[in-house]
Amino acid sequence: MLSSAIADLRAAAQEAAPEAAPPAPPTPSFTAPPAPGQQQILARTCAHGHANPPSRETCAVCDAPLDGDAELAVRPPLGRVVVSTGQTVELDRPVVVGRRPRSPRTQSAELPRLVTVPSPQQDISRSHLEITLEGWHVLVSDMATTNGTTLLRTGQPPRRLHPSEPVLVVDGDVVDLGDGVTLVFEGIR
Repeated sequence: MLSSAIADLRAAAQEAAPEAAPPAPPTPSFTAPPAPGQQQILARTCAHGHANPPSRETCAVCDAPLDGDAELAVRPPLGRVVVSTGQTVELDRPVVVGRRPRSPRTQSAELPRLVTVPSPQQDISRSHLEITLEGWHVLVSDMATTNGTTLLRTGQPPRRLHPSEPVLVVDGDVVDLGDGVTLVFEGIR
């Protein structure tokens, strides 16, 4: 008799109870890897989704306050290069500039963008200048050229780059490749 009363209570409870939703799948505790060709970087992100260097207190794009700790994010473009020929190149991956540039053999997962510039006197080497992105920094390296590369920075004397020695560039820097070709670095974060 007791077992039939328990069975009746169970049946009544099942009729009264709404259908239980299946349990939610567990939330993954990792961030999805970046899409092919995208690099991740430690960043503080504003409410609008703009990635910023961890040391910033306000967003470099929209000036919103940056709250919270730095986390991995897809690296945004770190600026652009305006070539004296009129080309504008976004700095979202490495760049090789020359009169007939080729990609150097490198350990980097990112293939460089190849930028061809004119050199009627052939003062500019085939692969003359390499622009690399390291963290939040933009670096330039003379690729062991015959005629060299000169960095022009406001308030400083012209600086000839040493072959294969990376040099940090800042917003407003100008790199002179020779043969009247210059690169102006703009919007460097």
